[in-house]
Order: sequence, then C-alpha cells, then structure tokens
Amino acid sequence: MARFFSDSQLDAMARHFDLHGYLRVEHALTADQICRLDQAVDRHIQEYPDDWMELSDSFREAIDVLPHTSAFDEVLESPLMIEILRTILGDNLTFEEFAIMLRNPTANLNEIKGWHRDIVRDYERRQEIFAVSVMWYLTDVSPTDHCFCIVPESHNRLIDLNPCDVANDSGVDLIGPAGTAVLFHARAIHNARLKKNSTQRRTLQAYFSNRLDQRTNEWTSIPPRLYQKCDPTLPPYFYAKWNVTNIQDGVGKRPADIAPGLPMTEVIKEVQRRGKLQMKADGPTSA
Repeated sequence: MARFFSDSQLDAMARHFDLHGYLRVEHALTADQICRLDQAVDRHIQEYPDDWMELSDSFREAIDVLPHTSAFDEVLESPLMIEILRTILGDNLTFEEFAIMLRNPTANLNEIKGWHRDIVRDYERRQEIFAVSVMWYLTDVSPTDHCFCIVPESHNRLIDLNPCDVANDSGVDLIGPAGTAVLFHARAIHNARLKKNSTQRRTLQAYFSNRLDQRTNEWTSIPPRLYQKCDPTLPPYFYAKWNVTNIQDGVGKRPADIAPGLPMTEVIKEVQRRGKLQMKADGPTSA
C-alpha cells in the first residue's frame, strides 16, 4: 500500500499533536475532491432539508448524513488521514460520528457557545474525553472568515484549565485554504471565532477513537454499506461501533427524561442548553 508520509514525518506529527492538542494538515483533500464534496453538500441541502438543524443565526448542521449518501465515505476512509490517525490512536482506530457544518455570515458575533471541550461538558469529568476530531475545510478560511480556534496544550499540560477562565481573545486561529484538515483532541478547549466580514465557511467533521466499550454519540447512524464492508486497507475495527448502544454520558446522548417523540433538532438544542448550564455551574476557578 502506498504511503503518504515517512516514519519520521508521522512521528513529528504525533509529537506535535501530543504536545499541542491539534495538528493542521494542508492539501488533505485534492481540488477534485473539494469540488465533488462541495457539490454533495449542495445536493444534501436540496434533497434532505429536514436533516438540517438551524442551531443559531449563522450555524447549520446535518448530523445523520451517512444513511442517505455514500458521497462522504471517501473522507472518512481517506488513506492520508487514516495514516495519521493510526499513528495517534493505534490500530484499534474506530469511527464515531460525522457531520456537515455551515457557518454563514452574521452580524451577531456573540452567538457562539463559548470555550468548551467536546463530548462531556462537566469540568470534573474532563479526563473521560479521549476522542480525536478531524475537520476538513471545503472553503478557504482566511483571517477575515469565521474560524476554528483552540487553546494549545489544554488537553494535557493545561488539562486543569477551566473553559470558563479562558478570555474571549485567547487561543490560536486555525486558518487555511480549502482542502486543509485540522485534527484536534476533543479534550482540548476550543471555540468558533466569528468575523463580521466572513463568507460562508463549509466544513466536514468526524470523530474517531480507539475505545471499544462506548460510543461518543448516538446522532450519527452507521449504515450497512459501511459496517459490512470488507476492506483490508481499513483498520480492522473501523466501523465496529455501528450497533454500540452504550453511549458516553455527555452531549451526544439523549437524556432519559426527554420525550421520545421530540424532534431531533429540539433534542440536540436541549442537550446543548444543559451542557451550557453545566459549564456555568462549574464556574470560573479562583486560580
């Protein structure tokens, strides 16, 4: 099998990720892939409008895309990205969840959820977060565009940092041309930085882990086309969580007290609302 990186390059990437909690990789997608994936996003918006959630003035997201289309399989199974992820997470690498995310121009620059860690919002449970996320840019993200920003080392050396203590202008903005991929540890504190002159930002986002006992999220279905696949180039447990019902207790899980018939959009909004309340309850520290 052809390799994209030498052992020394992969070691350097793993060291950077381990130290900083993120890794930025340009040219993770080719120009043809960007065009193809961008068109697939347009088709999904047109053909499955009910899949899309309006989570704020600027933020739209589709989280259960895979049963409807195979157009994004090539991103999940990117040999280049799997090579990096295997170095970081090992051969028990497993797929967790996938979403399409749109950030539209907005005059309301204060609508963001604030600094946070993914999967689990409870500060006291931050050690339970093990997943790694990959975000692929389908549009250029310039200094004037909405962007992903992260607090380096907050997954490890600064793990005791409370998101409530992070100043609004902190962190590193991860900008880059279309085709860039950003890997980040879900335990690292991050945010979306909104810009007043931004164009629409389009990203694809997936989460991966190597833990076989729980799943991070119950919003993303893994269809038979994927979990029945016999592909020796993929990690052996890549789609092993297709039927895992033990969901980590966090923002990817439907609370037991929510009415079963409540639309998924409203469920997720309520889960996010509770997550924000939990963060407020944790409050700023005195450090």
